[in-house]
Amino acid sequence: MKKLIVWLPLALIISYSKAQSISASLVQVYSHTNAVVPVVNGGDNFENTSRTFALSYEHFFRNSKYSIFSSYSKYDGCTFIYFEPGGWIAGGGEALATGSCQGVKLHRFDLGVSYLLTKKNKKFYFKPFVGAGLQVSRKTEWEFGLPGLPINGPHYFELEPMEAIPMNTSQIVPSLGFRTGFVFWKRLELGLGVHGVYAFRPYQKMYLKYQYKGTVQPMAEYESTGTGLFVTLGVGYRFAKLIK
Repeated sequence: MKKLIVWLPLALIISYSKAQSISASLVQVYSHTNAVVPVVNGGDNFENTSRTFALSYEHFFRNSKYSIFSSYSKYDGCTFIYFEPGGWIAGGGEALATGSCQGVKLHRFDLGVSYLLTKKNKKFYFKPFVGAGLQVSRKTEWEFGLPGLPINGPHYFELEPMEAIPMNTSQIVPSLGFRTGFVFWKRLELGLGVHGVYAFRPYQKMYLKYQYKGTVQPMAEYESTGTGLFVTLGVGYRFAKLIK
């Protein structure tokens, strides 16, 4: 009964407005890690870090190419450090990165405005958009050392296990991107979306005390804020036949 009370008003709104679509998408997250104090011969990193799902709602305006949309997604926050190639050799003989995709979950609530560049009566659509979102990070662990292979040569040697510290944060993040795809049977959408997000406040920091070729170095510090690139592949349903 409680579920019926929650979903019935939403269903009535959808049926009455007759000018919207709802979609579900698979999201690939590419996260940026900022090197505050980089390791020797290291720097920023841009990594394919997470995969998740997003739910979206889009409302079309009558006699207009503009629409507004909202979406929600949840994914793991990740922070990575890349070392000089060959500086840290694992058992397989490859240069590796090490990092953390544990300890913090990110929740994103996005709102934006799209503009249709193609004609309304075409099956193919292309829509650039601009938006802003509320990004909330929530810790699942307080403070912990990272498990796995130790950083032990030939160039880098850890003095203590690497440490990742997640944080609870809330911030508004701007985004810019586009969505494109095809409409089948005037209602079913198959689409691809790409958008970039710029964030300001770190949700996780990583620290490493180490030496490089026998010399003790300043403690390395890396952080992740939520800045990154999001690639979506989704399917949606239009409750109005916008293609005549």
